[in-house]
Amino acid sequence: MTTKSKKKDIRFGNVALPDDEFLAKNVKVRVTTLIDQDVLEMLRAYAKKKNVKYQTALNALLRTFFKKPNSKVQELSEERVRRIVREELKKRA
Repeated sequence: MTTKSKKKDIRFGNVALPDDEFLAKNVKVRVTTLIDQDVLEMLRAYAKKKNVKYQTALNALLRTFFKKPNSKVQELSEERVRRIVREELKKRA
């Protein structure tokens, strides 16, 4: 028994993929960064306590942080960032 696929279905060879397969939250990107050893240990302990991989825990924590309406990161306007950079440069001069 064959099923008709919708015209908009994404196909990879003979495998039909779900419509949400390529949403940003479902696409994984490899990044290389340096974090403090103690932070990594805390993250791994947190993930172990939650019984998930530490990358999964990190994604969840970051997603929660950026969804907060009062996040300090979201309050940084371009002008404020420029002002902060100018102030830091003056301190180092």
